[in-house]
Amino acid sequence: MGRGNASYRKGRMFEWELKEMLEREGFAVVRSAGSHEVDLIAGRRGKIYTFECKSTSKESLYIPRDNILKLLLFSERFGARPYIAVKIKRDILFIDPYLLKLEKRSYLVEYSRISSIALSFKELIR
Repeated sequence: MGRGNASYRKGRMFEWELKEMLEREGFAVVRSAGSHEVDLIAGRRGKIYTFECKSTSKESLYIPRDNILKLLLFSERFGARPYIAVKIKRDILFIDPYLLKLEKRSYLVEYSRISSIALSFKELIR
């Protein structure tokens, strides 16, 4: 299998992992198979979140501008709070997409930069 397939599998596995984590905390979670506008929609007691999920074993990754735009537009229409859920260097972090900087056609997510603006899972579910 090509490299793209391995990357897709890693991302899909992270989506399922996050879905299960949220469900254990009492969230109702829907996974949007096929990467439409968002990967996951989660809600609990009136709080609704949408997630774009990314996973990497590297120090950084690029997220295409279109992925973020779809997340923001869908979240606005749905009345949800958008997050980019990133599994990076074995940590799971949640980033407000409005805090990222566009660099050419992608958003750069660097572990050293995002750790100060990202939320942990415990902070997210509080």
